[in-house]
Amino acid sequence: MYVTKTDVATPGGRSVAAIDAKDFYGSKGVHMITNCGVGAYEPKAIYIRPFCIDTAVFRGDEALSDGEMPIRKALAPVEFAKDLKEQLEKIAPARILKDTEAPRTGWLVDGTFTLVDGGNPYARFFLGDLGAGQSELVLHVRITDVDRGMVVYEFDMAGGSRFQGRHGTVRASGLGRATHFDLVNTAERIYITLSTNPYHYGERANISLPE
Repeated sequence: MYVTKTDVATPGGRSVAAIDAKDFYGSKGVHMITNCGVGAYEPKAIYIRPFCIDTAVFRGDEALSDGEMPIRKALAPVEFAKDLKEQLEKIAPARILKDTEAPRTGWLVDGTFTLVDGGNPYARFFLGDLGAGQSELVLHVRITDVDRGMVVYEFDMAGGSRFQGRHGTVRASGLGRATHFDLVNTAERIYITLSTNPYHYGERANISLPE
């Protein structure tokens, strides 16, 4: 999964994004202001609202029958919210909000699915190395600072199984159901995107460097 477009809060900037009444009471707008271009970091807590999927295109290998597809579509945001919680609690305590709940502090993570396509496992089996049968996932992510009542990050994401073959890997489904892998990979990518040094590069302990 890759981030394809990003909007970051900048000094004196302003967003025209609408505010969900469930999340902010009495607000009239989302103000995006930071200090000298420094991005938001280290939230006190992270709240996750299952992403909207009602207008998303949902197709491909997602269910055993067409009759089951509406159920799979309705549960996809729940599955993704759980994946997100597992990843983002590496940054701060995280929880999934119920419909009747609103965040009190920290960050609110929500968004919208645009496309959830499970692809075709049989096509991946025969011509997966050439891109046949590939899955695809497209979504929009919004990070809101609840304490300041402002959107601090917004970005689009896209990806999928791409040119994987029949065997798959720990990150790719092969002949399995690709969307489950795509959702987990997306949650991990969001964590990496919002972390200052997710791979801990350059970190050391008890090492003396010459002056």
